[in-house]
Formats: sequence, structure tokens, C-alpha cells
Amino acid sequence: MNIKLISVISALAVSAAVAQDYDDEYEDESSPAAESTQEEAPAAPAPAAEPAPAAPVFSAETEEAAAPTPAVQATGLNVLHGRAYNIVANEAAASTVRGNIAVPYKMAGSKLFYVEPSDKYGALSLTSGSMTYLLAFDRNEGDLGLVTAGIATKAFGVTLDVALDKKWGSAEVKSDNGKGEGDVSVTQPNDYIGATFAAPLGTVDLTINAYWNTYALETDTESGDIEHDEDYWDLGGKVALSNAPSGSTFAWSVGADVVRHKDFTKDVNFGANGAKETTEATGPTANTLIQPFFNIGFPVLSNAESRVLLGLNSRLPLVFFDELDNKGAKKKDSYSIFGLYTSPNIFAEMNISESWIIFGGAAFNWEVFSYASDEYVTNYDTPNAKVTTDISIMGMKTNATIATAGARFQYKNLSVEASVAENLNSEAWAGLIGNFSGTLSF
Repeated sequence: MNIKLISVISALAVSAAVAQDYDDEYEDESSPAAESTQEEAPAAPAPAAEPAPAAPVFSAETEEAAAPTPAVQATGLNVLHGRAYNIVANEAAASTVRGNIAVPYKMAGSKLFYVEPSDKYGALSLTSGSMTYLLAFDRNEGDLGLVTAGIATKAFGVTLDVALDKKWGSAEVKSDNGKGEGDVSVTQPNDYIGATFAAPLGTVDLTINAYWNTYALETDTESGDIEHDEDYWDLGGKVALSNAPSGSTFAWSVGADVVRHKDFTKDVNFGANGAKETTEATGPTANTLIQPFFNIGFPVLSNAESRVLLGLNSRLPLVFFDELDNKGAKKKDSYSIFGLYTSPNIFAEMNISESWIIFGGAAFNWEVFSYASDEYVTNYDTPNAKVTTDISIMGMKTNATIATAGARFQYKNLSVEASVAENLNSEAWAGLIGNFSGTLSF
């Protein structure tokens, strides 16, 4: 059995055993994790941003709902968490280390060390005066090391992300008949550079992110009379607004992702007579993505020691593929897709003592609708031979449910969290995911 999985299950077993010494058990919160079309606080001793106050409570002793009464705010739940918490990404849940680094001004004043062996991640936050310095080690896709460095104040925060895998080479060949030279550059997949800026703007906060990611092997060469260039990259950006600074009974975030997906090759040849011949080709995956999103979360049940949150994370991807034009084959292809996708989620947590919190939740991805349109033209410049084919496809789907449960234990300035998540559409334990992390705060 996988060692990581054994470690996670063992941690949860110990959590349950100790929790029996108390009359009431408390459950830890989890925060949003990133992907894509395509989605991820203050230090542990310091309370995170106040989550939404409790919603009216309904009596469980009668079949009819009692008159709504204000519930006691669950202040004991407002602590900083690791990634094991809130895997379902409920917008109203408490803060996590990764979530705060993604909105860097929220790390202002933090002094902590965070490590996540289950996902090869570590972070350090140091504060001197009014300035906080951030450093994190992560892994980009393909296990390429990703370094994040930045600064944070109460007025703004900035981070820079870098993962590199490039090589440059040159060659020179000499003979009695002359000399030949060549240059080559190679960029491996997941070579990445990105930057994030975040700042509070009154009752809301603003986050702006931009990145460049090479998604496939790029090889650019120049040798003698031949040049070959490849472009396999994503240039992306994200703008988000959130009511985190002022949210009380209702949490929300809204924004949009924009990604230019480049799939392009170019060849240049110089003939013996000096004539230049250029060949350019656009690949079938080249596209532009515009994706608005809107996430909400709010408590539906709450008291001083526990709460239940309901949420909905929605996105509307619009993908426009580059038009393919192959004059040699006399054909063109124009393709686009759009749809509405949402993820309803429920999340609950309970404080069972000063040291223990337990938590759990469930969510599923719902393809409310999707629509694909394809126009394919053949012999488009041949008289009386042009043929146009229009294809449209509509769909909807409720994808598999994910359920998660975990616990948080804190002793002095050390907190440890563990959780498991299971795809309920699979055989028992077949989709098990384990998460484990520790936070040392000062």
C-alpha cells in the first residue's frame, strides 16, 4: 500500500482516538486548492479573515422550521489551514496558506513555516517591520521545480513564480571548403514564469495574475540556409474581485481568465539563388479562451462550535479555435465551443476542543450545458465545387461526486492536518486521495 496513503489514514485514526476524550467533536476547515478551464491567511496563531456569520438555525425537534434566530458566530473556526482543508473549494470557508499566497497581501504580518509532503510543497513567511517576505517551493506539471518569491504589506502584495528548463547550443564546423555554423534552443514542457499582484480596495480585494507556460517541447534551430521555429505556449491572465475584506453573511468572488494557446510552426529556406521560401502552419489546438467565473458561499446552519456551508462555483468558458486554412488541400475549418459549468458543494466543520477540529464536504462538477460549432469548407476557391459542412453538438452531464473528510490538530504553535477524498463514482477506495500538511507559526 502506498506509504503516503498509510500515513494519511494513520493520522486520521489517531485523530479519532484522541477526539473520544471530549463530549463534542470539532471539524477542521479546508480551503480551495487551480487547472483550468479550466482552480487554489494569516498565520495559524492569528485568526484568518472572518468567515460569514451564521445563518438562522432551524429546530431539529419539530417537523416545522422554528422562527429564524441569529446564531452565535463560530469564531473558533477562523484559523489558518493547509491544503487538506476545504478540498471542495467552498468560498465561505476559512483561509489556507496556499490560498493566501495566491492573494499575497493576505500574508502581511505572517511568520510561519508550512510544509506539505503529500504534494511536495513548502512555504516560508518572514516579517520585519511592515514588510513580509515570502518564499515557496512547489512543483509545476512534470515535477519541474517551481519557486515563488514575493513581498506583502497590508496595502499590497506581489509574487513572482519561476520554473525553468531551457538549453541553448551552438556548433561551428570548419573545412578546407568553408565554414558552417548552427544554433539551437530547446525549451522543455512546463517551463513557466508568472507574476501576481493583489491589494485591498475598500470592501473588496483585487488580484491580477499573468503567466507564460510552455506546454510542449519547443525546438528552434538556425543552420546555414534553414530556420525552424516552434511556438507551443500559453500566455494567460486572470483578474478577480472578492468581498473577503468585508464579507460577513455571504462570500463571493468574480472575475475572468484569458488564455492564448499558441500552436504554430514556421520554416524558412534560402535557395541557392538567394530566394526565400517561408512555410507557416497553425496547429489544430491553437485557440483563445475567455472564461468568466463567479463563486459564492454562505452558512446555512451554525452555532458557536460548528457550521455547515453551502456553495456554488461557476464558470462560462468561451473557446475560439484559430481558423485552419490549407490552400493546397483547398479546405478551411472554423471551430468554437462554449458552455456553463458549475460545482455545487457542501462543507461542514466542528470544533471539538481547543486542539481538534474535524471537517468534511462533498461536491460534483455539473456541465449545465455545452455547445460546439464546427464549419468545414472544402474546395472553397473552386467554382461549382465548394462544399460547406456545419456541425453542432450540445451536451450536459453531472460528473462524479467527490467526498472528503479530515482533521486538524494544534499544539501550541504547531498545527497538523490530514484528510482523504474519494470519488464516489468509483469502486471503494479506488479514487482515494490523501493530503497531509504541517504549519509552524510564530
